[in-house]
Amino acid sequence: MRLIHNIRILPYTGVNARSFSTSNVNNGSLPLVPLWINGQSTTSSTGGTVIHKHPKTGKETCEVTVAGEQETKEAIEGSKKAFEEWKDVSGWERKGILQNVVKILKDRSDTFTEALRADAPFSDIVIAGDQASSAHLTDGAANTAISLEGTIPQTKDGSFSMVLRQPFGPTLSIPAFNYPLTLALRSIAYPLACGNTVLLRASPLLPQFYQLLNPLFEDAGLPKGVLQTLNFSDKDVPKRVEQMIAHRDVKMVNFTGSVRLGKILAAQCGEYLKPSVMELGGKSVAIVLPSADLKLAANNILFGAFLNSGQVCMSTEQVLVHSDIAEEFEQILKQSAEEPNWGEGMEMIRPGSGRGAKALYDNAVKNGAKVVFESASANSSSSSSSFPSTILSSLSSSTSLSTEESFSPLLTLHTFHSIPSIHDHANSHATGLTSSIFSKDLSEALELAKKIESGAVHINGMTIHDQHNLPHGGWKESGWGRFNGQGAIESFTQTKNVRIANPTMLPLSAIYKGL
Repeated sequence: MRLIHNIRILPYTGVNARSFSTSNVNNGSLPLVPLWINGQSTTSSTGGTVIHKHPKTGKETCEVTVAGEQETKEAIEGSKKAFEEWKDVSGWERKGILQNVVKILKDRSDTFTEALRADAPFSDIVIAGDQASSAHLTDGAANTAISLEGTIPQTKDGSFSMVLRQPFGPTLSIPAFNYPLTLALRSIAYPLACGNTVLLRASPLLPQFYQLLNPLFEDAGLPKGVLQTLNFSDKDVPKRVEQMIAHRDVKMVNFTGSVRLGKILAAQCGEYLKPSVMELGGKSVAIVLPSADLKLAANNILFGAFLNSGQVCMSTEQVLVHSDIAEEFEQILKQSAEEPNWGEGMEMIRPGSGRGAKALYDNAVKNGAKVVFESASANSSSSSSSFPSTILSSLSSSTSLSTEESFSPLLTLHTFHSIPSIHDHANSHATGLTSSIFSKDLSEALELAKKIESGAVHINGMTIHDQHNLPHGGWKESGWGRFNGQGAIESFTQTKNVRIANPTMLPLSAIYKGL
């Protein structure tokens, strides 16, 4: 055991997996999900409790303790107090803690899986991919902790200046629900790696999953108070979030989610002059050029469109095809879509998502869209929480689906007669998170990639991709700031110029001469 700044950091040697099933039970038979404030779980709150229901079955799964104004205040104060010590912990110690998180995570994979499935429907491939991705990004964050570097710039007067990178302080992190472990750990690990403390707003869709995060980090060696986890009720969440953004001790905001909510939070950050990282949604396009391997393109596009029922901010939403190969590609895309057994409806996490997808579908078909493929009839198999995987073409520009992110298994096919018209359409969207280009002519693809207004362009690969040494974030209404590597350092630290001046007596009497 080592003692650094009074923080006990133990090398991980195999902590027993904490049980998913909480011992806290309400007067009925439902598990009672706590708040985590200053290293303690608590089920006593001025905010009371709410009942969570599974989006697919509608059954009550747990009772959730929600934070009121007082608990939120206590969490902020505790986060500030913890920051005073955490900011001085060395990058090597922070790295060790985050590496412990990765190790413990492997031991508890079944526990996290059980909690996720208790909260919402997730497929095996999404859970496996999510766990692998979360471990990869957290390991990357561990390396980020020892990569914070300043500079020593030249000065004109011979003084010595150091430009330091230092943490902001308590950070409000609000991750999205759709790739739960990856997005939750990313929103915690990168701020921590850079020396910030974290106030985590738990997703109301996954309460039992989020209660596992504080024990995970505590067992990895994270000091009490460095991570606070708060549940909010739907009716109070606007007040509680603004309470946090407005508080002088909350120094920055980190949000992953929809453009609509991002704009609301960005406006509040502007009002209180708080820096922010906004990783918002997109309308990701996949471009298929005449020289493309059409089977490869079809395969990658379908995977990128329907993975996690289309509930990924990087999901492929539109396919832009050159007219020279449009007819052939449509047939290959349809044949490729018919091969898997998609099932009647793809389950989604947010209640009412099936109805939302159905409304977009109905509006498109009403305005002339052609159904190229659907795994089942949209009229017979869609429900409040599911919708069949569907491909549409001949989409009118007046429909909502042409511009809005569907966040569902809806893919649209568009034909263009020239590369300039393809890139004009790709750039016409208000968002720009990620995109794909399929072409065997890499020179042509690279030239087009430079013109696409998007945070990432993947040549001959699907739109969904993330890794810890590549900056991740959007252009335009897809947000600002970056996760991963140097991008995370720039987002979660601020610069400070420290200058050692040459001792010089200044001519006070000259100040007023000539006035």
